[in-house]
Amino acid sequence: MSLGFLRPTRGEIRLFDKKITPSNAHHFHKKIGYAAGDMQLPNGLTGAKYIDFVSNVANIDTTKRLQQLEQIFQPQLNKKIGSLSRGNKQKIALIAAFCANPELVILDEPTSGLDPIMQEKFLQLVREEQQRGSTVFMSSHNLNEVADVCSRIILLRSGKVIKDVAASELLQKSGKQVRVVTGDKQLRPPAGAENIKKQLDADKNRILEFNWKHSPADLQHWVANIHKLIDIEITEFDLETAFQDMYEEGKPL
Repeated sequence: MSLGFLRPTRGEIRLFDKKITPSNAHHFHKKIGYAAGDMQLPNGLTGAKYIDFVSNVANIDTTKRLQQLEQIFQPQLNKKIGSLSRGNKQKIALIAAFCANPELVILDEPTSGLDPIMQEKFLQLVREEQQRGSTVFMSSHNLNEVADVCSRIILLRSGKVIKDVAASELLQKSGKQVRVVTGDKQLRPPAGAENIKKQLDADKNRILEFNWKHSPADLQHWVANIHKLIDIEITEFDLETAFQDMYEEGKPL
């Protein structure tokens, strides 16, 4: 809808202080970069020819910018896109999205097909774009990726917004994951513990796991009063569970 390929079923899209419609959207394409995972690119063109086409649409000199992007992604520009691997096609799509210094970048699963080193280079590029003043919309199922570069996180369920939160708030509220092994089979978790799990190990010792989002001093006091402590592990709450909690909170009553 932002690119003008679809009409909203209701409401409207406004970008750059203008209402976007299928008839006028092409006027704003030079301000927008777009890339998606498994994006359909013209297989008969080389990477260089495709990027030339995108640059011509923007009608600006992209020579310097392309040199920077080529240094980051190390693409295979002289081969036809249809002959490239999934990862190399994705490099071409990302270069095309960023080459015209867009004011808005729309990315859908942008690291699909990229190896871990290239993923980190991409994330660094996003950080630089943010510092430059660009707005980046990015949808992703890679939660670490989202928390790493996004300043604001919106969760969707069945096409509806169920949570809109600052990334910093997500990390602050995620809390600690606590795992205790003890010979005290009667040990109870502290008041306020969440996602409590209890089990016995092979030696019949109690394993107690829970999430803690409250005062560290209260947790310390609880730990100090554990009898027959065998092992304890306190780690950062994993993002997968933090996001799951947010989805749970967003369920309708």
